[in-house]
Amino acid sequence: MAFFTAMGMQFLLRGFLAFELTDTAAALGYVSASIALPLLLVSPIGGTVADRVNKRTLLITTQSVAAVASAVTALLILTDQIVFWHLLAVSLVTGIVFSFNMPARQALVPQLVPRHKLMNAISLQMGGQNATRILAPAIAGVLIAPLGLGWVYVVTTILFLVATASEFRLPVHGMVNPRERRPFLEDFVGGFRYILGQRTLTLLLALGLVFPLFAFPLQQMLPVFAEDVFHVGAGGLGVLSAASGVGGLVGAMVAANLDAVRHKGCLMFVGGLWLGGLFVAFALTPHFLPALLLLAIGNVGGMVFQTTNNTVIQAGLPAAVRGRVMSVMMMSFGLMPLGTVPVTIAADHIGASWAVVGSSVALLVTMVAFYAWSPRLRHLTIDALPQADLSPVEAARLVAEGQLTQAEADEQSGQASAPAPANPPPPR
Repeated sequence: MAFFTAMGMQFLLRGFLAFELTDTAAALGYVSASIALPLLLVSPIGGTVADRVNKRTLLITTQSVAAVASAVTALLILTDQIVFWHLLAVSLVTGIVFSFNMPARQALVPQLVPRHKLMNAISLQMGGQNATRILAPAIAGVLIAPLGLGWVYVVTTILFLVATASEFRLPVHGMVNPRERRPFLEDFVGGFRYILGQRTLTLLLALGLVFPLFAFPLQQMLPVFAEDVFHVGAGGLGVLSAASGVGGLVGAMVAANLDAVRHKGCLMFVGGLWLGGLFVAFALTPHFLPALLLLAIGNVGGMVFQTTNNTVIQAGLPAAVRGRVMSVMMMSFGLMPLGTVPVTIAADHIGASWAVVGSSVALLVTMVAFYAWSPRLRHLTIDALPQADLSPVEAARLVAEGQLTQAEADEQSGQASAPAPANPPPPR
């Protein structure tokens, strides 16, 4: 929560600072791109590292780097030395940190809970992130005026340090995958080979990568809507971001109660269309309060899509490749800001509202095209995950303490057999 609060605050601060330094919407896209490129290019390396090293150590190290980068930014602002290229450079470091941090963080979730609670756990994780999306922008927006940007960055530095300290309390056992030691390049290539060998997994990852490409630009465009469309300033920007977070939090709660629904492909399709349609309505609404409601409700559908997509992918993954597969999912964070660049440039020429309408319509067309082309997605189902007595981390601890054999631990944690998505053949 501390980590994502700091990241959420910086999301707003970066956009606000970029717009202040340049007075152009395109600057928001360039800052996003400086985070996007390392996420897109470095994430597979981060996933390979996460499968090879102690995930606890990796999280502590990367979050320490995030704290240092935040402190440097605060110092540059407080000494009045900040220029736009500094912001780009720090954003680049942030993207590299995310590239190593997020695959390890995502790969840990199935290790910490019994398998039958996986969708609930993923919903809880995403709900926590969205709770910070409610709090973080509001906190940042409220603090900018009395403290100034520099001291708000100091607050984010403290939060990163709190996050780092908290992860010293992660379990010691179960943080390293039991596996044969192989050359790094062999592991790196092996992750992509595994993905390409699983057709359903490839489709789910492709859909998960494309979806945010068109859904994310609105989030990055919120500073422009706050200033130029609704004329509500920094405080209104915080409220807009919080409304988006409220929708995501509600969506996570809804998704947590849909774990028994077998037709996961239909859930993703409905969630994607829901978000795209309501984002179009948001962009065409001239009034602030109705726009807040549409933004929040739209994000409910987006969170149902993302939680379901994540759960189906994780449900059938062996632990040995989870970091590498999740790193490919994290590449969507790299594609998201890249999708923002043409939208922000278009906003400077045709207005923010029509630019977001174009992006949202592209999302609707893409979702329909994916499902029209792929019977696997239309018929994608997954049964409720079987009950397990232990989480993998608990099982690893009991093995280390000599209370269980490895075979007993695998049996009680459900690792002896992993379910895969069931795909009935499409009708002839």
